[in-house]
Parts: sequence; C-alpha cells; structure tokens
Amino acid sequence: MNKFDYLPSFYAKQHSPDKIIQDIDALLSAEELDVRFIPFGCERKKVDWLDNKTIKDRSVKLQWENGRLHCFELQYKYKERGQVRNSKGQFFILQDDQYADSFVAFTIESSDFYRRALFPFIQSIYPLAIMTFITHKKLRRLIDNFIIANDQCELLITRASQRLRFQENHKGRRVMPVVSWPSMSVEEAFRWVYDHNGWFESISIEVSTNDRILSNFTFTRQGILRTNALVEELFNSFIKPICKTIHEYIEFFSHRSRLDRIDLSTRPIVIEFEENQFSEVSENQRLIQSMRRMKAASISVLHGNPYVHLTILDYIDGSAFDLWVLDQQKLVLVPQLKVSVAAIKRLVNHVFDDYAEGNLINYEEVA
Repeated sequence: MNKFDYLPSFYAKQHSPDKIIQDIDALLSAEELDVRFIPFGCERKKVDWLDNKTIKDRSVKLQWENGRLHCFELQYKYKERGQVRNSKGQFFILQDDQYADSFVAFTIESSDFYRRALFPFIQSIYPLAIMTFITHKKLRRLIDNFIIANDQCELLITRASQRLRFQENHKGRRVMPVVSWPSMSVEEAFRWVYDHNGWFESISIEVSTNDRILSNFTFTRQGILRTNALVEELFNSFIKPICKTIHEYIEFFSHRSRLDRIDLSTRPIVIEFEENQFSEVSENQRLIQSMRRMKAASISVLHGNPYVHLTILDYIDGSAFDLWVLDQQKLVLVPQLKVSVAAIKRLVNHVFDDYAEGNLINYEEVA
C-alpha cells in the first residue's frame, strides 16, 4: 500500500483526542513518515473560527470535529518554475486537555506542504494565534527531562543552528547566525554555545540505544517539533510542557492595558537579566539599535544617556509601550492604554531573540 492510499484514510478517521498521538506513533512505526507539531496559543479558547478562513492564497475548511480534536483541509497556491500551481493537504489541531488556551497544529503531510502552506498559514493568523518562544535555559530543561524519562537512550546532536553574539571593534556586540553538524553530546553542545555567548535556533538530535537508532527529531526556538518516531515520548516531554508555558504567558500578559483598570494605572513588566547588563553606558546604544530592528513597529528614543526611555508602537494592532532602563540589571516595559497579549509577547520575543534573554517578573515584585 503506498502513502497516497493510507494518508487520506488516516485523516478521514475521527480519532479520539485522547488517542490521536498514539495513533500517529503507530502510523510512523509502520511507515517512513515525519510528523510536525506547531504549538500556539489562542485567547478565544477554540478554533472553529478557522473554518472557511481564507488568507491570501491559502484557504482552510473544517473536515470533522471530535471534542478537542479538529481535522482541517488546507488548499493553497504556490509558484514553481514560473507556473502557479494548486495543491492541498490536511492537518489536525488538538486543544490541550489542561489549558484551554493552548493548541497544537500537526500534520503528517510532506515537508513541502508544511513549508509552503501550514507553517505560513499559522503565522498569518497572528494575532489570533500566538506562537511561543523557548529560551535557551528552557530548551536545556526540556531535553534534560526527556533524558530522565528515557534514561536508557543516548542523545547525539547531529545538526544545530545557532546565533552567537560577538564583539566587533568599535561597533559593539552583534549577532551572527551559524549552522553546524557537530556530532556532539547534549552536554558538549550546550557548553560550547554558552562559551560562545549564543543560543540555539534549532537543534536536531539522534536518539539511540545499544547502537540502534530509535528516532531523529528536530526542535526549534518556536517550540516546533519534527520527528519520525517516539512520537508519544517526545510529545509528552516537549509539546505538553510548551502548552503549559503558552498558558502561563497568556495569563501573565493578560489585563496589562491601562484601559483594563478604572484609574488607568499601569501594570509594568520587568525583564531581569542575570548579570549587570547595563553596567556600561555604551550598552544603552546596543539596546536602542536592537529595538530599532523590531519589524512592524515604530521606535522613538526619548532618552539614551545616562538612562534609556523609548516609546514603541506596534503597527500590527496599535499596541503602545514605554520602555525604560533605570538600573544595571532590569528593563521595564510599561503597557499603555491599548495593549494586546499578542503584542506584549511579540515585544518580549524580540528582546529575548535580538538583544538578550532574561526572566519575566511583575514590576510590583521588584519595586
């Protein structure tokens, strides 16, 4: 039986939301396929609004629904050798069983469908769908937890995409993308990236036991997982914790607008760095240059020395912020009258990804 026979029947079956991951695992154990998971958050706590949604050359139609599990067909157009072609594929969306605002889109279609259709479509429904961001420390914890849960397995990093900060004479620190095929253990790879002041954008890992390869999987900074086996183990070790993280982010970023309070008071967020990030005044300019690289946003510099005060306007939904640096270790984000959860998340993502990672804290906790 070739793959065009069993894929339609697999999608057509109304799987149980509690058994779909096991069903995918069983399918991949019998066939040479990959599954790709894309976790995302949605404040609406449902996805039926996706039915018949069209964005540019991509159109989605609901095929069936079974409780927390939905199956969709995605039709799309793409260009190949100067010709416009039509294609389609299917994917599932599973709502988390604990956190109603956390979802996972996943497909066993080809990499072309994922690259040309599904991933761009999920990105395009922002700000209704909010993708996550995995810090370097969080990534290490997820991998360590997988190792603990599967202690008979050995992990070897076969490919990694890193971003390294380096010092350029008279121009300050910059970020440089690097792709490597290190064949390192997890401990060696994370130590190397730490020593080079960087972080992983994506990481590909071979899982084996007794010299037998069990799985090859890739995990990205956006929480996207691709694997060809061990679906249930990887889902429980990576995707489930990410769903919890998404929920926690939505809870933390909610009700930050000044319009949410009768007295129009602010609810600032603090990004606290582990080191004295702003011990030198020259660091102020590096932060300002980093913020100016934020896409679809207006950045105005009100003060740059000796302290930093910026205003930020998100062009996507009109959210507005003030950004302050008043001591060596903390960056303060002050949401203004109109602010969305998605815009706060996008701003924090940019700081973590383009400038430096830190810990999120309520301002009241450090004031």
